[in-house]
Amino acid sequence: MHEKRMLGSSIRSVRAERNISQRQLALMTGISRSYLWKIETGTADVGIDVLIKIAKALDIPVHSLFDF
Repeated sequence: MHEKRMLGSSIRSVRAERNISQRQLALMTGISRSYLWKIETGTADVGIDVLIKIAKALDIPVHSLFDF
């Protein structure tokens, strides 16, 4: 569970650095804002397909989300 929170924190941090709202990122990735919120808080299971969409939307390599 700790790793999911750290992953969510990484996503939230990059999103904030890029001045992208949760709503914007959800629209960019095609996932719901509520699911994105759960990912960012570490309460949702997330598959690699969703992580790839998030990374592409944030213009970062997927592996950088796991830099913890």
